[in-house]
Amino acid sequence: MARQIVFTSRAAKPPATYSQAVKAAGLVFVSGTAPQDPETGAIKGAKLPVKVPGLKVSIAAIAEA
Repeated sequence: MARQIVFTSRAAKPPATYSQAVKAAGLVFVSGTAPQDPETGAIKGAKLPVKVPGLKVSIAAIAEA
C-alpha cells in the first residue's frame, strides 16, 4: 500500500520521529499535535480554552495539506 507523508509549515512541527499526517488507502491519519505557534514553536496559552483555537488551526492546516 502506497502512503504519502503530509507536512505543512502552517502547523506545529512534529517530534523528529513523527509525521503531521499520513495519507494511505484514501484515508488521512492525523497525528496528535500541540498548540504551538508554527513560527516560534512556543506553546500558545496556559489554559485549555486558549489552546483549543490553536489546535484547530494546526489540524485544519494539516488537513488542507
